[in-house]
Amino acid sequence: MDPRILVVSTIGAALTTGLIYYSLRTVFLFKSNVAARAWVYISLSAIFFGVDVVAFLIESLVPLGLLPVGGVLETVGALFLLLG
Repeated sequence: MDPRILVVSTIGAALTTGLIYYSLRTVFLFKSNVAARAWVYISLSAIFFGVDVVAFLIESLVPLGLLPVGGVLETVGALFLLLG
């Protein structure tokens, strides 16, 4: 395996983990406010997109058949983004 691909994948996984962390913090920050519902949906879409990116990164390193799972997560994330 090319070391450059491994470095880029590691950096991408770290950034995605940070995105998921801050999205979870945003979801728990806005609990019941009606105006904050859009931000909750947007944060949920970021979580789904983040998990989707991690699934695609794992699939590129070790083929496990995660492409259909990533596609479903991407569709759910797009739905939440549309709702937001």
